[in-house]
Amino acid sequence: MTVRSSLSALAGAGLAGIGALHLVWATGSSWPARTRRDLAQAVTGGDEVPGVIPCVIVGSGLLVAGGVVAGAGGASRTAGLVRLGVAAGLAARGLVGGTRIAALLGLPGADPRFTTLDQRVYRPLCLGLAALVGSSLVAGDDQVQVR
Repeated sequence: MTVRSSLSALAGAGLAGIGALHLVWATGSSWPARTRRDLAQAVTGGDEVPGVIPCVIVGSGLLVAGGVVAGAGGASRTAGLVRLGVAAGLAARGLVGGTRIAALLGLPGADPRFTTLDQRVYRPLCLGLAALVGSSLVAGDDQVQVR
């Protein structure tokens, strides 16, 4: 296994883990927060967690993205485009920030806890994952070339 493929596997596992967490939230769990309201304030900045359908859509999308980033789809053009899209989306989320994205989605003003978590955890995590996913786009003997 090359360093590049190890980084891709790490990014894929991270995305899949975050996806699984969204699916846990779809079941009504508030983990790792004590209550659903605490969870909402931490992850959306509002007082309510998004419903089952949005959590399932985001969770499933992240699981699929994690699989493709980790190597599912191999060197196909489609897999390369998915990896590129994932890297771009994560970079955009990291650069723009959750407060602005929440406003674009019509969510209420952000709870201060969300703003702090966004600055200290969510944005750096997105940028780090974007860099890891981007490493899978670098041309190499065992990597996808996006043309």
